[in-house]
Amino acid sequence: MNRDADNRRKNTTLQQEAQELLRSPDYFPQFLTAMRESELVGEERGACVIHLTAISAATKRPWNVIAKGSSSSGKNFLVSRVLRLCPPEVVHEITSSSDTAWNYAAKEFRNSIVYLQERNDAAGAVHPVRLLISEGRLVRIVTANEGGKRVTKRFVTEGPIASISTTTRDRIEIDDETRHVSVWVDQSQDQTKRILKSYLSQTESMTEREVEVWREAYRAVAKRATTLPVEIPGWFEVVAEKVYARDVAARRYFPAFVNACKTVALVHSFQAGREASPTSIRIDFADLAVASILFGPVLVESLHRKNDRNSETRRAVGEILERGGDPVTCQGLAKYLDVSDDRAYARLRKAFEAGTIIRANEPEKGNVKRYLPAPVPNFVPEPETVLANVPEIKKPVRLVHPLTGKQLKLTG
Repeated sequence: MNRDADNRRKNTTLQQEAQELLRSPDYFPQFLTAMRESELVGEERGACVIHLTAISAATKRPWNVIAKGSSSSGKNFLVSRVLRLCPPEVVHEITSSSDTAWNYAAKEFRNSIVYLQERNDAAGAVHPVRLLISEGRLVRIVTANEGGKRVTKRFVTEGPIASISTTTRDRIEIDDETRHVSVWVDQSQDQTKRILKSYLSQTESMTEREVEVWREAYRAVAKRATTLPVEIPGWFEVVAEKVYARDVAARRYFPAFVNACKTVALVHSFQAGREASPTSIRIDFADLAVASILFGPVLVESLHRKNDRNSETRRAVGEILERGGDPVTCQGLAKYLDVSDDRAYARLRKAFEAGTIIRANEPEKGNVKRYLPAPVPNFVPEPETVLANVPEIKKPVRLVHPLTGKQLKLTG
């Protein structure tokens, strides 16, 4: 009896600590602190996106994410660090499977996270995941001998699931590509140096107790997801009107974004003053802003990033600028890529003709040509744009930036 009472006290304290975490206005910065204490270096946006994807498994409409990067880039480490903070009972890690194994899982996968490491031929069949995502269940009809008679049996595997996987490819099969949001890990030289230096630092590690608090917070959000529906406010029409719709893939990505807003609202619903109704949760503008900050750039990359040479040149030009460089010259690109000036010039010329880079200076006789990455359109509008077009939202709107932890004041 004493041991049972002690366990109840520990569980009560865990729940209280989890509630304090969820009530905090800087939930996401605290999550990133937990990631750093879990030895993750950088990858803040990707970690938050994967974390919200994992939480979405508890909802009626989860979405799915693929972490992409070359071998040894750390994509599986990123996913494993995030999933460590999820309750073990909701995570199904799969490294390989047979063609029919998925059909006999019954309710095992319902509202769970399915983690597929390294999507490739060696991993076995992944097309059942595609059906489980789209249809919410798998149905298999088989015949068997029972007592000398041929009988028909029906096996149903129930979803929904949140699929999280990794791959070394920039693009996978189109039917899978459009069912997932893509997150590319940072493969820059600067990131590599940060990782190498991290091995020399004495970073404080998360305790098992702290891990359990995060798992308990997940359970609290998951429980609320089953009891309180999340409503979409009428002003969301402004968001839908301004979404980038030139690519048909927007038909899949916009619902994923809306569900990301709903999941952020679920997490934020524990904060003081947010539980306005005992029967439902409503997305507010701060939820939209946080989802836009986290998912906006990811959705742009998912739509527009390609693995052709011209896109690679654009990325190289962008990386040079991110390191504090000026608009890129032929010589600058040659040095960065360690190629000859002639090859760098050819790459810049072809990328310019393809529209993936633009001139930074006016062409004049004898001047040095300088280039910038061509801008790509936002998938969802900037929060300030939405705010300016929705007069009924009280201004200013204050929130904590999910990546930096800084206080934001949006006025539209």
